[in-house]
Amino acid sequence: MAVNPLGYQNITDGGAPRIITGYANEVISGGQLVGAYSLTGVISSGAASFATSDIVLNHSAGSGNFVGVALHDAASGAPLSFATRGAFILEVSGTAVAAGALVGCNDGDEVIIGSAAAALNNIIGRTWTAGSTGGYAIVDIHG
Repeated sequence: MAVNPLGYQNITDGGAPRIITGYANEVISGGQLVGAYSLTGVISSGAASFATSDIVLNHSAGSGNFVGVALHDAASGAPLSFATRGAFILEVSGTAVAAGALVGCNDGDEVIIGSAAAALNNIIGRTWTAGSTGGYAIVDIHG
């Protein structure tokens, strides 16, 4: 699993924090890319039916279910806060990415060039800086 060894590194929050809490469905480390998982029918039409435990988070695995970046370590079944927007330092995999490029994520918590991710409907954001394989880029995410 590739992840920034310094954990969650927030560059900016876009002017307003976009952080929400759910529950980890597996062990998740801060800085990992997370995806949503849910059974159907967990909430009704009213906000009163919503509970934090309705949001279940897994390792994103590049599956198109990306919703954000984990802000801290969490054990399976524990609460986990994640950011749905913001700029983060993320590791690059595969082809180098240019500044301003659309990127997706793979199953190693790394960003990949957008053309590879677009086929999977897995675009997670746009780079602010260029990055090469094994290096890092600043990515403005949108969960």
